[in-house]
This record gives sequence, structure tokens and C-alpha cells, in this order.
Amino acid sequence: MCAPVHAHRAANGMPPAVLSIAGSDCSGGAGIQADIKTMMACGAYAMTAITAITAQNTTGVAAVQPTSPDMMGRQIDAVFEDIEPRATKIGMIPNRDLIAVIAERLHRHHAACVVLDTVMVSSSGTRLIDASAVTAMAEELFPLATLITPNIPETEVLLGRDPGAIRTHEDMQDAGTALARRYGCAVLVKGGHHAGNADDALARGEICTWMRGARVNTTNTHGTGCTLSSAIASHLALGETLYDAVRHAKDYLTGCLSTGLDLGHGSGPLDHAWPWIGERPYHTAG
Repeated sequence: MCAPVHAHRAANGMPPAVLSIAGSDCSGGAGIQADIKTMMACGAYAMTAITAITAQNTTGVAAVQPTSPDMMGRQIDAVFEDIEPRATKIGMIPNRDLIAVIAERLHRHHAACVVLDTVMVSSSGTRLIDASAVTAMAEELFPLATLITPNIPETEVLLGRDPGAIRTHEDMQDAGTALARRYGCAVLVKGGHHAGNADDALARGEICTWMRGARVNTTNTHGTGCTLSSAIASHLALGETLYDAVRHAKDYLTGCLSTGLDLGHGSGPLDHAWPWIGERPYHTAG
């Protein structure tokens, strides 16, 4: 779990800067809003470059309006030219034009510690990226990434496998190492779609490490992928190894899920502020 914020800061007292390149969620549970909350909780200074404005809430996504490619590039330039981030998290990118701009700018600015959350479909089932953009994302952004974080259905899409093909821990391990070999980056295959546990497979080349996790019994999981990837980026910016960054991010996510926050009429948001309020549940028996 995240230690108190002051324990993470550098000798000069400044938190490391982290950039989130992602879409905006007006309901606050996912996307840019979740990223900012997560980065603050993990001791980082959050900056953003918004890829799209969405109209959404806990029950689903009603509309997506992409940012123009010119404004996309200008946002990234403005950040790197003034407060250079020590890590960058990438979330939802709705089309291949924006992917091309983001890839070009990250390469131009020599972006370090890039964590890419391969967002394709929202938790409510709405497709957030067009089909042609999936190929562009893999070809143009994966080679720039330190880590990509696909869930099991996304992993199946990236490998061209049928839905449901990845069922076991061995399947996850094989899939993770296959992606790592193909794209030259580390891969965290998230096991949240498996019943009974929340174990993830961290593949680095041919080496796969199991990141064990206990499943939290809750339906309020809106923004889990955004939160995990932002926490990983924050801990990398703090100078941690990839293994430690993933481990601490998983601990933070478990805390976010465990407090019992229950907002909205659908899949509710997480409690990103739990390090300040503790693990006290909102709803107690009696």
C-alpha cells in the first residue's frame, strides 16, 4: 500500500511529476479524474493531456468526443517543455490519428517510464477505441512502453485469439511472454476476469513473475484499470523497480476496493483517498 505522501518525496521535498494521457470521465471514477486522484494518493504530482471528453457515469458511456490531433500535440508539448514528467501513463485513445500524434511526441520528448493501459472497452461494455486503432496502438505505442497492462479479453484481442481462449494461469503466462517477445516491452496480464483471485502475470522477456492478489467482493469496480496503471506509473516515478511498482500499485488498488464506497446506480467508483481515511468501511453491520 502507499505510505504517507511525505515518505515518497525526493530530498528537495518535491513530488515526482507524472503525466496522464487519457480521456476525461465526468463522473470522476475513471480516466483522467481517477488518474489524478491516484497519483496524488501515491505521492506524485499529476499532469494531464486529455484525449477525449466523455459523457458517462456508473451505468455506461453516453458519448465520446475526441480531442483534435493539433490540441493533443500541444498539450503534450506544454507539459514536457516546462515540467518534464518522470513517468507517463497512457489510457484511452479513441482513434489512430491521436495515437500517431502521441507516439511522435513521446518519441520527440524522450519520454521515460511509459505505462500503457490498453483500454478498448469500458466496464459497461461500450467500445472506446475503433478497430483500426488497436493495430496502430500496438505498432506505434507498444515499442515506446516500459509496461503494457492488458486484461484477459484485451490480451486475447492483441494475440488474435478467440474469446475465452485464456483460461488458466499457464495460459496467462504464455500469453504475457508472447506479447513481451513480440513488442519488446514488459506485459502485465491482469487476471481480474478470473474468479477466486486477482493474480496478475508480469512478463519481462521470457521471465514471468506472478503478482498475487486477493479478490475483493464488490461490484464497484469502475476505473480499476486506470487506477492500477496510474499507481504503477507513480511508483516508477518514485524510483522503484518495475516489480515493486506493480506490487505497491496492487496493494493500493486493493485498498481502494476494500473500503466499501458505494456511489451511483451501476458499477460504482473506487475510494482513491483511502490512504488518508484508512481501511474503515463506509457501511458497518448494525
